[in-house]
This record gives sequence, C-alpha cells and structure tokens, in this order.
Amino acid sequence: MSDGSDGAGGVGGGSGGNSGTSGAESAADSLGAAAESLSESLSSAISDALSGLADSVGLSDALGGLANALGIDAKDLQGILGAAVVGFATGGLPGAIMGVANGLVGGSLTEAARDAISANLPAGFQQAANLALDAFSGRMPGAGMSLQSAIDTLASGALTNGRAPGIGELGAVARSLSEVTTAARSAIESATRGDFASAADAVASLEGSLQSQLDAARNVTASVAGAVANGHGVHPSDRTGFEGRVEQLAIDTARVLLNR
Repeated sequence: MSDGSDGAGGVGGGSGGNSGTSGAESAADSLGAAAESLSESLSSAISDALSGLADSVGLSDALGGLANALGIDAKDLQGILGAAVVGFATGGLPGAIMGVANGLVGGSLTEAARDAISANLPAGFQQAANLALDAFSGRMPGAGMSLQSAIDTLASGALTNGRAPGIGELGAVARSLSEVTTAARSAIESATRGDFASAADAVASLEGSLQSQLDAARNVTASVAGAVANGHGVHPSDRTGFEGRVEQLAIDTARVLLNR
C-alpha cells in the first residue's frame, strides 16, 4: 500500500500504436482464462486480469474489458465494484477496503458539493463548478455512483463473494456514510459562499475544499487498510470531526468486506 495518492486511483497508464493493440489482445486472452477460474477465486481472477489489461490500454478500458469478460454490467464495474476491483489490484483485500471507503467518501463529497453549488453559487458560475466536480468524481472509482446505489451494491453481496451482509453491517455503513456527508457539507458550504470575482475563483475555492478533504480521507483510510494488512483489528482511534467520521466509515466498510 502506498500513500494517500494511490489506493483506489493507483492503476492507470496506457500504450499507444501497435504495441498497445498487441498488449490489449494478450491481456484479453488472459482475461478469458481468468474468467474461467472465477468459481475458484473471484479475487485472484479480477486482480490478474485487471493488472494485465490496465498496463496495456489504461484503467477505463481495463474496467470495460473486465466487465465484458466476467459478464458484469460495465456501469456496475465503474461504480463501487470498480473501486473494489482497482483497490484489490493495487493492494489485495486491504487495498479493496481502501478503494471502497475512498469511493464512498468521494461520493459523499460529490453529493454535498452538488447541493452546495446549486444553493450558493451564482447561476452563471454553476456550469463551470459542476464541470469541475464531474472531473473530480471521475478520477476516483466509485465516486460518481449515487450513495444509495453504492449501498445497494454492498447489500447484493457483489463484494462479499455472494454473501449478503447483515442488516446491522449495512446499517453501520449507511450511518457512517450519512455522517461523513454531513461533515463534508460544512466545509463545502463555506467554500462555495463568498463574493467571488469570477467563475474561476469559485471553482478554485471548491476544488481546494474537495481536495483537502479527500487528502485527509485517504490518509485515514490508508491507516485502516494498513491495520488490516498487518493483521490487526480495526478499531476507532481518537480522531474527531470529518476525519473521525471517515475513519468509522472505513472501519465499517472493512468489517463488511472481511466477513466474506
């Protein structure tokens, strides 16, 4: 596991020309073989297939190719399931935990920001701010998915080898997610209120707030994932405020994914 700049966003890169095409074909062959072994180990199949394809054609195409090979709706793989897949490819189960938690936090930040833009910014600034928000959420697997859809994916058992989490486990994640969103709203509300001279100034303020909270969240989720990787239990520390709520969300997410 690396620092907060990796995790859910750590797979990428692409190749051009014939080398990219031949690499993609080779990776597609390995994807087919991986799909055949799905019943034995879904996690290993996803990791091996995604790693090879991502190196050849980049993350977006890798997710789409993986979805086709495994018979999964590509839109589902771009959501919270995609966050788990990419996280697993970069860090095993701890990486998947970090990826899912970061995707959920990103979704909370996106939802809070969307509301703040509508409520606080002048109409003439809103298009630019929403475009910047779309770019922000598009860089993080899972962040563009609605929070309810993310919970529904967890409830389906898609991330727990088909075992649907108990109502208590899901309830804990939903509560933590709500608290993260509430905490995020306060900072984003402040960032989108003011006498901005231009749309660029408004966007800069919004982006600064989003990035600051995301960086803090990644550090927290990396700590929780690190505890899992080292075989330690996941328990709350003395963090408070936004970071404390993110930590609880990461812990609740870890408990769901560990109970497979």
